Amino acid sequence: METEGLTDLQLAVMKALWQVDEGTVGEILGAMASAGRELAPTTVATLLQRLRKQGWVQCRKRGRTYLYRAKVDEREAAQGALQRLVRSFFGGRVAALAAQLVETERLSPQLVEEMRNLTKKKGL
Repeated sequence: METEGLTDLQLAVMKALWQVDEGTVGEILGAMASAGRELAPTTVATLLQRLRKQGWVQCRKRGRTYLYRAKVDEREAAQGALQRLVRSFFGGRVAALAAQLVETERLSPQLVEEMRNLTKKKGL
């Protein structure tokens, strides 16, 4: 499923939704508040409806309450975001992304070793 990219606010809602698995606007608000993000219930409800229209969220009704659940898991969303980043900023070249990370991030010897192990595990 090809979905639009998430804004920072939409990503905050999705992270809360991934945390609660399935929940009401109130439960999602609670998860967001525990992560330090306070929003009005109407704002979260609007964001959830937009996310549903974009294909990120599904909802069902239980009595008079709507329950929301992520339609896209966190790993799939992260993979899509990373692919868009590589395409849009680095011309589709993963090596350019890796070079940017090496140039701009402080890489500890442990992290470099972890990266080597990951590439060996993948047969690279």
